[in-house]
Amino acid sequence: MKKRLAVRVIGALAFCLVSLTAFSQGQDKTVLFQGRVVASSNAEFLPLAYIFNPQAGRGALSDNFGQVDMYVFPGDSLVISYIGYKKKYYIVPRDTDLVHQVIIPMEEMTTMLREVKVFPHSSEEEFKQAFLAMELRDAKERETVRRNLEQSKLNVFALQAGMGASSNFRNFSDLMISSQANKNFFNDPMLAFTNPFAWINFIKSVKNGDLKKKDYKKAYEFLPKENLNRQMFLRNLKSN
Repeated sequence: MKKRLAVRVIGALAFCLVSLTAFSQGQDKTVLFQGRVVASSNAEFLPLAYIFNPQAGRGALSDNFGQVDMYVFPGDSLVISYIGYKKKYYIVPRDTDLVHQVIIPMEEMTTMLREVKVFPHSSEEEFKQAFLAMELRDAKERETVRRNLEQSKLNVFALQAGMGASSNFRNFSDLMISSQANKNFFNDPMLAFTNPFAWINFIKSVKNGDLKKKDYKKAYEFLPKENLNRQMFLRNLKSN
């Protein structure tokens, strides 16, 4: 019985010795870890990422291209961290070569902040009083804009402005089309002279006194003036 117990103890010690020897041989094998830290969304290089080895108690920073070189042992667990990204854990394989190259993608970390309301007043009642007592700094300018946007002044502006480029071109096109379509009708003075309907309308206008009316001259008061600058325009508005 004692011999069997002694044999078992010796066998256990031999197994532990062999295991420790194998473990020590595996740990003595240093590996050059070459990692490149990139963003998982667009594969962008992450410079100054921190790779820490808790077993050895040391770490390293990645360069401008996200590359980091450091010596590790097979089976070491590395912690990769970068501001704004989730931490990443990587275990060095035990059956790796002397140089271990790997790409480490990092996932962005989204942090939802609570809503923060900032008020310049200590209470709601104080805010209401300040709001009611507030005067707009551009009140005078707003009143000037309101007066200038009155419909009567807009009509005057429209008459003084005249036709624009597009309206002038359209008017010219309409006149050309009308003259081409009616060049053999209205341009003939003999046809109008011998037209009985034209004579009837002429006699009616004479009886009504249309030839004595001078209302058409009022339209010339709003004709646009030549070489009109801003000061002259404002002076005319004040005089009106």
